[in-house]
Amino acid sequence: MIPIVAVVGKSGAGKTYVVSRLVAELKNRGYRVATVKHSVHDIDLDLEGKDSWQHAQAGSDAVVISSPHKFALIRPVDHDSSLAELSRFIGPDFDIILAEGFKQDKGIKIEVHRKQLGPDLICEQEELLAIVTDEDLEQNIPQYSPTDLQGLVDLIERAYLKKEERETVSLFVNGAPVPLNNFVRGLFSNVIFGLISSLKRIPQATSIDISIRKTDR
Repeated sequence: MIPIVAVVGKSGAGKTYVVSRLVAELKNRGYRVATVKHSVHDIDLDLEGKDSWQHAQAGSDAVVISSPHKFALIRPVDHDSSLAELSRFIGPDFDIILAEGFKQDKGIKIEVHRKQLGPDLICEQEELLAIVTDEDLEQNIPQYSPTDLQGLVDLIERAYLKKEERETVSLFVNGAPVPLNNFVRGLFSNVIFGLISSLKRIPQATSIDISIRKTDR
């Protein structure tokens, strides 16, 4: 799966600033970056009276708003989605996903710390890849200044981003991600790419998306 790094911290610590700086530096190095922002509040993209709102009121299970420059998917959910679940909708066309928030999510985390908000961190040491802080902390974790994040991007690059060609295979069953070992990942890739290459009038495939749904109807 695409590497996902969550930037967490107390309210007012500067998470958005750090995410923005990381995005800019990763883009400057040629990587394709997607971001996710967690909100405890409801999201109102389908405003009352708008066409998309009327679609939802009529019973549509998902509404897509599309323009020549961007699109947005509005889909009701029955739980707070994990980053792994959200990566399914982001798709495979990115090198890394940066998330703001999601402190309860399992996975790679960077905590943003500000001295004026108190000495305590919100994450356990074993959860953290690094800390962005405006003071030296007695923690055995790499620490970086909020004004100089190139070293942090170096760390992310060494740990999760490879310059050589990467092959990404993701499997979701009933909407939940399923981890794959290298053997199964390679088996899926070889079989599917082999089948696609045998089809006539199909261009050389570099990305394949397959969705299979069983229905009693």
